[in-house]
Amino acid sequence: MKKYLLTLVLVLSVFVLVGCGSKNELEGTWEGATEDGMQTTFTFKSGDAVHYENEYGIKSDGTYEIKDDVVTIKLDTWDAAIDYKYEIKDGKLTLTAQNKYSPSYTDMEKK
Repeated sequence: MKKYLLTLVLVLSVFVLVGCGSKNELEGTWEGATEDGMQTTFTFKSGDAVHYENEYGIKSDGTYEIKDDVVTIKLDTWDAAIDYKYEIKDGKLTLTAQNKYSPSYTDMEKK
């Protein structure tokens, strides 16, 4: 009886540990364009590091934080962090700026 109880406790523990883990669906390199057509690449790394490049050769590193469906990105070249509502649909990432002064990014594909 103790053997079965111990086995049950171990199996339940595995399910709890697996259920507590969260997968960062943004992690990886995404290529696409702003709503104005500027080609852009974001690389979201494990942890909180992000790298940005655009077609004009501008490169910047920074950090990001995900809360629900909003990712807050702070790049070294930006004055302040910017909140983006993000959505991944059919394998494409859309970053919609939550203020009217920042560009939004659509149809970004994971590379």
